[in-house]
Amino acid sequence: MRYKHLFFDLDHTLWDFHNNQITTLKGLFADYQLDRFFHNFDDFFEQYMPINTGLWHEYQHGRIPKRAVKVGRFHQTFSQAGFDDIAVAEAFANDFVSENSLQTQVIPHAMEVLEYLKKKRYHLYIITNGFREAQHTKMEKSGLTPFFERTFISEDIGASKPHRDFFEYAIKSANARKAESLVIGDSLENDIKGAREFGVDQVFFNPEKVPHEEKVSKEISSLRELMEWL
Repeated sequence: MRYKHLFFDLDHTLWDFHNNQITTLKGLFADYQLDRFFHNFDDFFEQYMPINTGLWHEYQHGRIPKRAVKVGRFHQTFSQAGFDDIAVAEAFANDFVSENSLQTQVIPHAMEVLEYLKKKRYHLYIITNGFREAQHTKMEKSGLTPFFERTFISEDIGASKPHRDFFEYAIKSANARKAESLVIGDSLENDIKGAREFGVDQVFFNPEKVPHEEKVSKEISSLRELMEWL
């Protein structure tokens, strides 16, 4: 068995962030009566997503602080609709993080694959850039926690994926060798490029089969494919 240590990204790879966040945001959209400012939920979500993506990119590269993405994504979205209230945006942001972390939907076949890998005696770890206060709760509520020996969160490490310091800390802390380690994730930049540049093999999880030109060790569109060769 070539690989012994498997490092999984959490959001969008095992935990279904997309569907979980829609469930949470729809509830908060109603609670905060945001139909006063947006035509409907879809209008809000279409404006929110590019703002959220852009701020996360800046945060992961250390160019803005955590609060700028946590609160700023909602404040900017609300402001675009003429609702400039930082206090409401902060309350909404706190509610989103706490309530979203309680959602339990996981990516198809995640549990089946993790049970298989655990029985095969792989050492499993989580590597994530997500907020500290949410990630452990997500894992616990969705039933993912028992499968993993360690959870490496960028806030705790002081460096985010794709930076070398993040991968170096995780690999060393797991007492793993690069040649025996494998990173599995959905982000070409954070997971794949970061791991590759550190010298660790990678699996790109690409369920939508989005075309790209990035060099990857292996690509899958379903988590079940891991069971075919691990």
